[in-house]
Amino acid sequence: MKYLGNSPENLFQRIKRCVREYEATHGAGSAINVAVGEPDTVPPESFRELTAEFVRRDENWVHTYWDNRDPGGFCRNLVRRVAGVDISDFSHLDSLAIPGEKSMLGLLPIACGANLAEDFANSGFVRTAPAYDLIGIWAEYLGTEAEVWPLFSAENFRLNLANLPKKSVSPRMILTVKPGNPCPAGASRGEWEDLIKYCVQNRVRLVNDGAYTSLTHGNHTPLCAVAKDFPELDWIEFFSLSKTLSACGWRLGAAVGSRDFIGELAKIKGNADSGAFGPALCAGAEYFKIPESATEISAIQKMYDRRLGVAIPIFEKAGFRLACPTDAGFFMLFHCPKKLDGVEISSAEDFNQAVISKIGLVGVPFSGSGEEFIRYSVCADFENPKFAERVASALEKIKIEA
Repeated sequence: MKYLGNSPENLFQRIKRCVREYEATHGAGSAINVAVGEPDTVPPESFRELTAEFVRRDENWVHTYWDNRDPGGFCRNLVRRVAGVDISDFSHLDSLAIPGEKSMLGLLPIACGANLAEDFANSGFVRTAPAYDLIGIWAEYLGTEAEVWPLFSAENFRLNLANLPKKSVSPRMILTVKPGNPCPAGASRGEWEDLIKYCVQNRVRLVNDGAYTSLTHGNHTPLCAVAKDFPELDWIEFFSLSKTLSACGWRLGAAVGSRDFIGELAKIKGNADSGAFGPALCAGAEYFKIPESATEISAIQKMYDRRLGVAIPIFEKAGFRLACPTDAGFFMLFHCPKKLDGVEISSAEDFNQAVISKIGLVGVPFSGSGEEFIRYSVCADFENPKFAERVASALEKIKIEA
């Protein structure tokens, strides 16, 4: 008996499966995995040492359940460091330490009532696309809907309100990913202000996935830097240590936003987990206060910027065409080529599978707004001439037409 029917496999689990299948035939390490955005470096030594210090403590309070508690300003210090906003200056704001973003995104529709209360004027959800569609999947699980707000490459994936889905009923929540995945373009203050005014007028909650905020190479204004000045807005912005400090497996981050929305997310979260790993949470509260943290976070951002400077010319030389500049993070988003070795390509999924089978180069396909895209990451050492040459040599074995 199956309750979930034909619900799709998680995108990145599918990509990892493709890598395993290729290497089962061609040998371990034969795939060139520049697909999943999983940092290949480790957290800074100073942060690891602080965490180890808390691990060694024999005080019970460090090692017990942390639930929805924040040890001495973890959220405040993180947001101040990566977004330049001191949330303690605003009495209408609140924050929540979270065990990573992924599980929290899945809780958002529930925190917004999903489809339970028919007396609300708003219904359903809206999410930007192309994107890693967790909200759409969770909406399907919950029996409600999440419509697409298309972002177009011709507009550099800007938040254009004219492209919002037209409905007689406003959504309960809009989810954006700025800057991010797969579209590594930032947002401007003006874009946020226009969207905030729309949300306030239509009583829509606004959420931004800001996991890549600290890895900004170009222009980007965090949502919290604007939303803090609109106490009438119901909003949340997420931040994560996964990309900020190369700490994906640590599952640690922060949510900041309006008191009502944070409070309802905390209520749902309190029935879903028992909090993050205490020693890391305590270490983070201290780490983001010290000046070295700014230098070390900046060093990680600069590393990815340098890698992009090597990788993008390699892919462009092979015929790939960027869909937008990489303003933040470690992704290169390209328009999906029309032909591969003279054969017509029908979708980004087909292109990715064909390239994997031919040269073992693994990307992530995305569809959205009537366009097909292929995404590659620089979570591999493109500054190493041997690796860069390996990628370039592999791409020379295929012919693509954009």
